[in-house]
Amino acid sequence: MAANREFFNEIINNIDDIFGQSQPVSFQGNPIFKTEQGKYLADSLADPLIKALTEIANKRPKDPVAYLTGYLQQFMGQRKPITEAVVHSGSSKTSSSSTAVATSISKVSSSRTGKNHADIIELDARSLAEQQEDDEDAALAVQHLEERDEHGQSMLHFACARSHRRGALYTLIEESRIDVSYRDELYRTARDVALQANQPNNAAEIDRYVLAQAVLGDVEPFDQLALQGYDHILDVEDENGKSIMDVAAERRNEALVAFLNSLRVLEETREELHQVLRDKNMERLKELTAAPNAKWLIKTKNYYGRTALHIAVLKESEEMVQHLVQLCPEALKVTDNLERTVLHYALGTNFCESVSRILIQNGAKRTAKDLKGRQPSYYFINKADILRLQEEEEESR
Repeated sequence: MAANREFFNEIINNIDDIFGQSQPVSFQGNPIFKTEQGKYLADSLADPLIKALTEIANKRPKDPVAYLTGYLQQFMGQRKPITEAVVHSGSSKTSSSSTAVATSISKVSSSRTGKNHADIIELDARSLAEQQEDDEDAALAVQHLEERDEHGQSMLHFACARSHRRGALYTLIEESRIDVSYRDELYRTARDVALQANQPNNAAEIDRYVLAQAVLGDVEPFDQLALQGYDHILDVEDENGKSIMDVAAERRNEALVAFLNSLRVLEETREELHQVLRDKNMERLKELTAAPNAKWLIKTKNYYGRTALHIAVLKESEEMVQHLVQLCPEALKVTDNLERTVLHYALGTNFCESVSRILIQNGAKRTAKDLKGRQPSYYFINKADILRLQEEEEESR
């Protein structure tokens, strides 16, 4: 068991080698893999596992565990001798110990040069993805985010706690497309973790990635960050102190400039809406949700990863819950920082029956699982976590 743990730790520890170097590296050179157990793991599992993990990072399947299981099963059924598993990156066949890392590097190289490199992994992943898309039941059962553990921490959270050479973390985000807005159970984004770990360069790399999206000019990534309650958009600056707004304006990305100009007001309105819910001010709630962007305001999350509907449920207000659900039934599917739905919250309150009935009648899924693998019914018996959230909301008044 310890050898397995060290094997995966080695993958995380070598982010720089995987994403920051042009030459493949071998895990065999690490002392961990010079033990008998380590050599066995590296020889037998390194190739398929790292290929699978690379694909999970790139493809972002809804259920990474099922994806990994399916990938390995397919690997067993279709595997060929290692010498045939070639990464087509302009070189000849690679050794078995470096094939997996070379695959990651070839993907990085591909994105930078614009060339369409193909490899066996992509063919396998495409076939598996098609099978998963056809499995609607599995898609409905998988509600939780992809790359996070039960404490809400992603690969990026772990990476941000350590130092890396310049550009490695940026490339990791760019290649994996991991969501920089993920918050763990302590409400920390990966950027927050970087600063707490005294790694300001990592926080700067995340800001640099956000700034790069402003250069591209697409509004959608920023809309998603805002919906997730990410709180470091407008304060991002480049190395010369130029604001993200100025960068977007210089590139004449007018739609993005308009969105960024409106973002501060949107955030302030969201906070007012959440405070109105805490105060149970139904009259003001109706006024705020009469606006054209009412659905956006209802779905957007705050610093704690909660939406207006989450807060209404915690306040145990049947009238407010009914009002918000009627306006925006899509909010039933929006989850908090640990992937708990509003139904998870409702069943954890002391007065859950009437509110839960409203949610279920409007489409809330009783089988949805949070990051700890718990369905809403778990919190009906074990209410402590939800009661603690109620106390937090009371303190926020």
